[in-house]
Amino acid sequence: MTTFVSRSEWGARARRNVSYNITPQHGGVTVHYVDTGNVARQNHEECVGQVRSIQDYHMDGKEWSDIAYTYLVCIHDHIFEGRGTGVRTAANGTSSGNQNWYAVCGLVGGADPVSDQLVTAYQAAIARLRGAGGAAEGINGHRDHLATSCPGDRLYGFVQDDSLDPRNAAVPPWPGVYLSYPPITRHRSVATWQRRMRELGWSLTVDGAYGPSSKSACTAFQRDRGLGVDGIVGQNTWDACWA
Repeated sequence: MTTFVSRSEWGARARRNVSYNITPQHGGVTVHYVDTGNVARQNHEECVGQVRSIQDYHMDGKEWSDIAYTYLVCIHDHIFEGRGTGVRTAANGTSSGNQNWYAVCGLVGGADPVSDQLVTAYQAAIARLRGAGGAAEGINGHRDHLATSCPGDRLYGFVQDDSLDPRNAAVPPWPGVYLSYPPITRHRSVATWQRRMRELGWSLTVDGAYGPSSKSACTAFQRDRGLGVDGIVGQNTWDACWA
């Protein structure tokens, strides 16, 4: 299960300023890495310090207003909030790149293997940027904007074969039970659906109980996707969450 870590949770410094001049609906998401060598932290407790050091480098070394990336993801299936949705990035290297593309940086180097958990984190981050951030379906690498080795040949291979597209993630089988309220439905599939809705950017507590808040999110999702609005997670609504 992918874990989202907010700015406050990883101890981000305050931004010097912020620009909302970004149109990701015209581009999508650009994939980055940290460096060319082995930089992935095997101990997840060190990942927070790694994110802080990147922000320090960008703000103090580069004199930018904030950490450059929209999100950062680690090999332990965590998403760290960087600039966040709706905020112009400074990572993609060109004006059009920063205008039309969000930036997601993997806390890995070119010599690090691309783990299944890292792929899952990228998929969840991209799904979140599409659902909550209005990103188009494009996925590219930093090297597609300008001459650079980023995001490394290994990770760029995953960009090229669409492995990072959340639509290609493993889709759980239909649970065989309608998730509805009333009465409250309690089932392991409820938690699966709630986690997926959170990955898509919907505010929902993952508690395994389909109650009033779940129904409210469901009806909003159904309206958004042009489905029949009944507040019930049936086959079509379930499938639409992974479409």
